[in-house]
Amino acid sequence: MNIPDYNTCCELLERFEVPEHIIDHSRQVAVISLCLREGLLVQGIGLGRDLLLSAGLLHDIAKMASLENGRDHAELGGEWLDREGFPEIAEIVRNHVRLVTDLAGPIVAKEIIYYADKRVRHVEIVSVAERLVDLRKRYGGNSPSLTRLAELENLTLAVEKKIFSGLNFSPEEVSRLCYGKNLLT
Repeated sequence: MNIPDYNTCCELLERFEVPEHIIDHSRQVAVISLCLREGLLVQGIGLGRDLLLSAGLLHDIAKMASLENGRDHAELGGEWLDREGFPEIAEIVRNHVRLVTDLAGPIVAKEIIYYADKRVRHVEIVSVAERLVDLRKRYGGNSPSLTRLAELENLTLAVEKKIFSGLNFSPEEVSRLCYGKNLLT
């Protein structure tokens, strides 16, 4: 598995001209992912620290470019990361918006990143419900969008249930447990 380290992630974000506000959001997603990982480790569920760190930091690498060119930022980011030689990260990035997973299987990294992203509104750690209100305001302008957001809500809540069935804390405690932690380096 070829996983970029923290410094390489920072270099990629700079090279692909990711704005600071998107980097700040991505750092927060990485922190939540690593907090969830710590809790899962206590329960005997191991996920790679470097994999979650890198995927969290890079999940929105193509966000700004997609706003300019109209492409799906998850797909474009996956393409970029494949070209950079990071196929495992690319697969997680492709799944952070439209997650394809086995909810009956073991917890996997792409579920953690997907979920962590749904817990960060800009840079603030919020509940899934609060994040969905924000998404509806920003993207729910028509019937197909509202249908897609309802599907996203159902999947996010199912992933939340799956993740927290293996944790000794609740979704409501994520903000308190993760806020201000420096787990990135």
